[in-house]
Amino acid sequence: MIKQNSIKIRRFRKTDLADVRNLIYKTIDICYSDIYCAEAVQFFKDWHHNEKILQNAWEGFTIVLEQNGQIVGTGTIVGDEIMRVFVDPVFQKHGFGKLVMNKLEEKAISLGIKDVKLDASIPSKKFYDLLDYVTVEGTFLGVENNKRLDYYKMEKALIR
Repeated sequence: MIKQNSIKIRRFRKTDLADVRNLIYKTIDICYSDIYCAEAVQFFKDWHHNEKILQNAWEGFTIVLEQNGQIVGTGTIVGDEIMRVFVDPVFQKHGFGKLVMNKLEEKAISLGIKDVKLDASIPSKKFYDLLDYVTVEGTFLGVENNKRLDYYKMEKALIR
């Protein structure tokens, strides 16, 4: 059993970049490869490249979850958009994703943001449904070899 009290939540630092990217790629490989085609998996990895991770961290607010010096989760909010929420598959289903989302939503509220939006992958949609996100639309992107990457645009009212 993994305990939440063993997890430290802190702001992303530039020195975290390699660990965050590796966490993202590992999670994509494990959680997306059985659902998405290889071209879509590669698109996800290309989308979450070093420069974009750093740019979003500086433009917005990025956090990491850390256990014993190892980064096991991350999430970012830029403006009203939540993005790049990933939890190591070993740590999924223990409330850590919810911890990340609560922290990002708290940050949004502190900035006066009333509604947040996000793009949800097929495997993450159920998680966001459980957090009261509403599906605005199911949509897709074209990727290499005329394949598709299906995903959902979702939103949540934070302040009513």
